[in-house]
Amino acid sequence: MSKFFLNNNSINSVTNYNEFKEGLLELIAVNKQPSHIFYKHESIYALKILVDGLYTVQQGKDEQEIYRFLEHLSPCDKLVETEDEANTYCASTINGFFGINFKDSNIIPSKQLTDNDDYKKWCFAFLDNNDFFLSKTTIPIIDKNIHLSDHHGKKELDNFCNKIKISPYVEEMKSTDWGGKKFIRKVEANGWIELVLYKTDRQYALKVKTTGKDQLETEAISEILRKKYYI
Repeated sequence: MSKFFLNNNSINSVTNYNEFKEGLLELIAVNKQPSHIFYKHESIYALKILVDGLYTVQQGKDEQEIYRFLEHLSPCDKLVETEDEANTYCASTINGFFGINFKDSNIIPSKQLTDNDDYKKWCFAFLDNNDFFLSKTTIPIIDKNIHLSDHHGKKELDNFCNKIKISPYVEEMKSTDWGGKKFIRKVEANGWIELVLYKTDRQYALKVKTTGKDQLETEAISEILRKKYYI
């Protein structure tokens, strides 16, 4: 179970209330995994930006969202502001920090999380299973297109296509130029990957359209296909 800490120093480093509000709204918008725990220490409520800013401005929808976000964070009995403190508290190095401005922090960049992209990158960097972020296709297995050229490797490619089309992350398959010594030859941010059946005589290859929406997701799907269908 991964743990994250709201970092007081990064919040105290903001230069004005608008930066604070925009930063908190970015954290609120993070698509958080239900199994992850997000901590706050009670000292958050005494920070100058809250005392002089949040508590004094005219209360609007954004302020209500910020109050709700802070209240829903799990209470932490210890102030955790550094990596060493987090590693000790968690008895693990699999942790991270939510915040706004980490300019004065010694926390490694991969653990400085200021928005949804940072959080997603953290999950793909530190966790083995990222199915939470992967979309499943709505195309029925029987309707997934397979386009194969007529050549000696068509049988091997067809057999493999009939295996991977079962995957909920695969949408379309077509043959391409053969060659390569590794199963994953190319991964593109648009969801396309090139796979090589490197155990065949001529290393026959496929282009596969997946549900990946960016580089991280498409790389994760390519690894799922490798581990499940070609090891």
